[in-house]
Amino acid sequence: MPTEMAPKRQLMWLTLTALVLLSGLCTIFALVVTAAQAWQEHAQERWPEVTAHVDTCGLERTSSGPQKYHIRCRLSYAVGAEQNVTNVYSMNVPSPEVWQYPPNQIGPFEQWVDEHPPGTPILVHYDPAKHTKVVLMSTDMLVGGPHTRSNIKVLEAFAGSFVILLAIAGITRLKSRGKADVLQSR
Repeated sequence: MPTEMAPKRQLMWLTLTALVLLSGLCTIFALVVTAAQAWQEHAQERWPEVTAHVDTCGLERTSSGPQKYHIRCRLSYAVGAEQNVTNVYSMNVPSPEVWQYPPNQIGPFEQWVDEHPPGTPILVHYDPAKHTKVVLMSTDMLVGGPHTRSNIKVLEAFAGSFVILLAIAGITRLKSRGKADVLQSR
């Protein structure tokens, strides 16, 4: 009977070790991405701010597929005497014809476009080295804003799963050693 348990125990250990390693690697990756993006956003917060005005704004199909849309806004703004024009894009959203959960994900995008007709002012930060590169620093906009907060949530989830799996591995190993000690003493 102990010979039957050994392969199962080894398979369990191999699986648990793989899960611990995978969750550890995911945690490290999430940490690196979060730190890099936080550093980038920190630098962008220091860029000069300017009020841009919407020239055009609408939903358009993405090049990644006919079933997805994104917001594309053309903004114009002045930096000193220099007139600049740039485009900003939202994340992709599925078409209403595609099954999705939650339903009607495109609805808030349509509403955002309706609330931003030509001439609407939008605050942006522009790159002092390249005036046509802008970032939207407002978190309530569908087309931009900082990502560090959501990255931290992902990092916390990966780190939590790593700690839990490591604890399970430690407890399982202690129980396994205890059973092995009892069997050897007999």
